[in-house]
Amino acid sequence: MKKIICLVVVILMIAAVAYAAKKVVITPKNVASLKGTWTGVMSFGVFAGGSMTSPCTLEILNDAAPVKAKLTLSNVPDEIARQFGSGQAGPRSAESDDGTITSSGTVLWTGPEKNFFEITLMDNKKLSGWAYFRGMRCEGTLSKK
Repeated sequence: MKKIICLVVVILMIAAVAYAAKKVVITPKNVASLKGTWTGVMSFGVFAGGSMTSPCTLEILNDAAPVKAKLTLSNVPDEIARQFGSGQAGPRSAESDDGTITSSGTVLWTGPEKNFFEITLMDNKKLSGWAYFRGMRCEGTLSKK
């Protein structure tokens, strides 16, 4: 009986990996498809108060490199705001006009103090994004509006 359960679990894990969205390489030819508004949730990880998340909007403002964008976190939790150095929860926005297409087929924006935000286009028409800001990593998945 245990062998059958283990076999079923292994088969389900293989099916999940096979079904998982695949990365689409971003190139100068398809970067125009990113233009528009993308929405989702960014997760900052688990802290003493539980999981910290914020709804977010990524507006990609042009259709060629360098990619211009505006990232808005709608509701930064108190604990995260303290880590960012602002001390106040609430909305936060950042704009950048230096998005470069990387050799690995992603778009990368860099900011002051060596902060960055990187997105990957997935074949399920979503963006997977992650950022590093003041020593803190956040990540999320965004869908086009």
